[in-house]
Amino acid sequence: MAVRSMARGALSVCGVLLAVACADAKSSPGTDSETGTTASVINWSDAKPAFSIDCQLPGDCRNRAFALCRGGKYTMLKDTMAGAAQVVPDRGTMVVRCT
Repeated sequence: MAVRSMARGALSVCGVLLAVACADAKSSPGTDSETGTTASVINWSDAKPAFSIDCQLPGDCRNRAFALCRGGKYTMLKDTMAGAAQVVPDRGTMVVRCT
């Protein structure tokens, strides 16, 4: 009886560790070194939460927003990299809210 309980407990712990190890860093706030982006949760001017994403390239901000919204749709609230095809700044910021 005790052996069975210990085996179930060990399997549960292994399952949780596997889930954490497989989690994609891009889909949660924080720094993602792979894309060179940093995302944080902020309160927008309407006092509702949104994601602020700091990035080097316009595509990186869009990709990170897509990952943060779990592949769903998002609304862009602010984009400092609009028109970046003509002039590429050092860094940019995008603020999005998942819909």
